[in-house]
Amino acid sequence: MRKRFTALALTLVLVAGLMAGCGGSGSGTKDTKDTAAKETQAPAQTTAGTEAQTEAKDGETQAAADGEQTEITVWAWDASFNGYALEEAAKVYDGNVKVNFVEMAKADCLQKIHTTLASGVTDDLPDIVLISDLNAPGYLMSYPGAFRAMDDLVNYGDFADYKAAACQYEGVGYGVPFDTGVAGLFYRTDYIEEAGYTAEDMQDMTWDEYLAMGEKLKEKGHMLQTYNPNDIAEFQIMLQSAGKWFSKADGSADFTDNAALKECFEIFKTLNESDYVKVVSDWTEFTGAINGGDVACVLRGSWISSTIMAGEDQSGKWAVAPVPKLSVDGATNKSNQGGSSWYVLANSANSDAAADFLAKTFAGSTDLYNTLLNDKNIMGTYLPASGVPAYDVASDFYGGQKLNADFAAWLSEIPAVTTGAFSAEAQTALLGVMPAYLAGGDMDKALSDAATQYEQLIQ
Repeated sequence: MRKRFTALALTLVLVAGLMAGCGGSGSGTKDTKDTAAKETQAPAQTTAGTEAQTEAKDGETQAAADGEQTEITVWAWDASFNGYALEEAAKVYDGNVKVNFVEMAKADCLQKIHTTLASGVTDDLPDIVLISDLNAPGYLMSYPGAFRAMDDLVNYGDFADYKAAACQYEGVGYGVPFDTGVAGLFYRTDYIEEAGYTAEDMQDMTWDEYLAMGEKLKEKGHMLQTYNPNDIAEFQIMLQSAGKWFSKADGSADFTDNAALKECFEIFKTLNESDYVKVVSDWTEFTGAINGGDVACVLRGSWISSTIMAGEDQSGKWAVAPVPKLSVDGATNKSNQGGSSWYVLANSANSDAAADFLAKTFAGSTDLYNTLLNDKNIMGTYLPASGVPAYDVASDFYGGQKLNADFAAWLSEIPAVTTGAFSAEAQTALLGVMPAYLAGGDMDKALSDAATQYEQLIQ
């Protein structure tokens, strides 16, 4: 049996170095090193501080009673995705604002927010920042009063439960939910048919059924999926599908008595010892395996679709099913991975205008979500927009499947979890004990050791 864990030690050293450099109070704001998750692999950019401006329709806003245009500054990453969304939001907004989009790499953006808030200087604050949902609790906990409460403007009942929960802290809503990472099992229809499976077989699978496909696919010359020994990104999907997470509501580790996490460890070991997975070490190898036709399945958030569709020669050969289900009580076939939300800085120059802008666009416009979905496949969790025309479009790449409609139906069933402020630390601690476990060590001891490491990391 093969063992693939020798590179873990180096990865942990690098992650620990990043964590130490971020300081104590902001430890919950660190970007998780998920080498297989697209949203954490934003390439380094030289455009930090570059401004892409868009103008909204004429009109008045709260902060521009004198009729002058109000400039709203936004810090975020990926102009083609997040910048585009803001540009379209400005077009549907009925106030008199100009959106000043300041683009930087994701890690740089999150670090700059942390540094600016820690300095206590308010002159340099933007009006709006984009924060990934796993990072948000750390900012809200570390900087009380820094972000504007949005309960007076946003109806959180209009959003999927799991997404609304990610934007709230101690019972107060702060963020305006944006994109979703509703998860799916993307699969090659031609490969699974060769192995004797049908589209019906792929629906609502268990993890045992899914792993059993590996041997049959191998007989036909195909790998089941990729496997990275330094990456437990799929744990996020598996845990949330069962309504569980790495930590408890009070922030303490939920390792030793977490049946869902134990099943995650068992699945990871099965993949590690199998000969039907494609071993990869980074994002480039991960995407190369997909577009190169090496794997039959990809288990990720909906955002992976654009990467899969880059393999134009595979058009018509892909489909998407719900994720496999764990065997623990309360497990489902619905889950999420990734996603970010907008936050207004309470002490920024145009805080009120920024809050009004977000409330009337990302928290109030079905037309906006129809445009984003139709033009760029950007999916939100705004439930009133679940019936817009863009959801009814059949995808040629996915064999005529109405992919957007399926994702929209699944996201309303995703279990809500409290991710807490220290998801990155939890995953680092679990990776730290993985080599010993994969080498034949006792799982309970490994999880106990991980819990000790986790408590040390968050102190």
